[in-house]
Order: sequence, then structure tokens, then C-alpha cells
Amino acid sequence: MEVKHPLLALLLVACGGAHAQAQAQDCSAPQLLATVKMGHAEQGSEIRTVPVSINGVEKPMVLDTGGALTQVSRKAIAELGLPMKRGGAKAFDINGRVSTHFTLIDKFGFGHLSRDKAAFLVWPEPRRPWAGQISQDLLQPYDVEVDFAANELKMYAKDHCPGPPGWGTVAVTRIQMHNKNWHLHIPVTLDGKAYDAIFDTGSRNTIMRLPTAKRDFGLSQDSPGMELYPAINGEPSLDGHHRTFSQLSFGDITIERPSILIVPDVMNRKAERSRMAHNRTRRHNADLVLPELSLGMNVLKDFRLYIAFSEQALYLAPIQGKP
Repeated sequence: MEVKHPLLALLLVACGGAHAQAQAQDCSAPQLLATVKMGHAEQGSEIRTVPVSINGVEKPMVLDTGGALTQVSRKAIAELGLPMKRGGAKAFDINGRVSTHFTLIDKFGFGHLSRDKAAFLVWPEPRRPWAGQISQDLLQPYDVEVDFAANELKMYAKDHCPGPPGWGTVAVTRIQMHNKNWHLHIPVTLDGKAYDAIFDTGSRNTIMRLPTAKRDFGLSQDSPGMELYPAINGEPSLDGHHRTFSQLSFGDITIERPSILIVPDVMNRKAERSRMAHNRTRRHNADLVLPELSLGMNVLKDFRLYIAFSEQALYLAPIQGKP
């Protein structure tokens, strides 16, 4: 996969005009609240883990910017003797598995954050060995830097000057992002088609759902150029297909010949579909579908990220030595 960065510019202006200049003069230096060392989740994967403290015991959780809510695995619950109770909220995964349970943790710690009597949903993923996933609910109180080269995650207080602190003269791309249904979205173009895509550090692959691939590119699972990717996340009933496209771009970054995993959308297969009482034409969880396109770690690993929740912007800088 070749990555191009034509005319990358350092874009650190939040609003523009005289107001933005006055704001830049008055804003404060960044306050670094915590630095967390990341680990590699598994062999052959660029997914990272971060350490958390659960009742005084350190455990690794997957760093998942594509997830809405932090979740704890059944394995960690069993090992630590945590309670597991049925609740009203539900957690779903790409394989269509659903969890309706939650657990209670007396003392939970992550970086600068410490919570007592914390309640978290139980992770639907039954096989993978980590303690769960850290998601947006714990990241959004901060501005977050993710440095894949140094394997460090840094958490900053939000009240500082615009842009990533301490990046110096490195070439930076700024992309406006927005939060929709607790997913972080940015504009992305794939072979001339525009998408409101998410960026997902919890996914190995950049993913497009099959109905979108059919609609925009006329692709089916047996189309030429579709390479079988069996048993996604260890689920024998869910196969995907890799396909190489021509160009993927976001901001002023262009990636040549990106590999995209085309996945059938089965997320909603076990969801609640009863009709809503206030609108009988609508069903519960009708909008529970995979994003049309999500950028995974096969793309994101080549960049240093700064997720500026304070600005609703994503900053990217190419990692030194990457093409």
C-alpha cells in the first residue's frame, strides 16, 4: 500500500479571521494529564492495547476509537470475580453478537482517569483474550494523541491552543470531524465516491459494508478481484472479501491501491426490532448498521493522530520513514 502526501500543510487555525488570532494569543499552553504506554494486541495486527486498573489489577484493553462505550470482557470478569448483571442497554459487535449484561467495578483507572463504583457493559466478543475495549466515553473528556511509532497515548486537558502540542514543524493535515451516534466521522473519498466514514483503531482492516459495495461499485461476493477473508473475528458464519481499489483520500492525503475488506452487514441480526410506541412506522434499532466505510489500522498505522475533541478535528502526520 503506497501512501502519498501531496502539499501537506500545517493547519492549526480553528476559526480564521481576527477573532481566531486573538484567541490564539490568549490561549494557554497544553496541559499534559497522562502518558500511557501502548502494547501490540496480537501478532500480525497493528491494533494497540492500553493498560487499565481494575480493582488494583492491571489489565490490557483494546484502544477502540470506533466504539461508543467502554466494555469489559467476560474473561476479565471471571478472573477478577466481578459481578455480571442483566441491564437495559445493549452492546453489539460486527459479527451481530449482542450483550445485554453489565459489570460493576469498585475502582477503575485509566491514565488520568479514576472512577469509583463504575458500571460498564459486558463485551460481546467471547474469544479474544483482552480485558475489553477503551472507547469514546472515556476518551472524549480529553484531547488525545496517539503515537503509533512511539507506542504512546497522551491525554491533554482541552483548554489549550488549537492543534497538536509539541509537533513542531512536522507536516500536519487537519480534518473536520463530527460525532454521529457516538462514532467519530470524517469525510473520505474512495475511487471518486464520497463517504462519511469513521476511523477505527480497534479494527485490523479498513471496512466497507457489502450493501454499499453493491450500490456504488456493483460488487458481490463472487465478483472478480474479491479475495476470501474467512471467519471474521473467529466467527465461522461470517466471511468477508478483500478487494484492492484505486485511491483512498481524506484531507490532502491520498493512499494508492488500498485494500478494503468487504463485509456483509449482520450487526442488526439479533437486535430488537419491535415497533416504537410513539411511531409505529419505525422499529427499535432500525439504524443499527455498520458504517458505510471505516478506516482501520492497515491505514491508520502509518500516521500519528491527534483527536481534538475540543475543536472537533482530527490531525494526522505521517510517521517518519513511511512512504
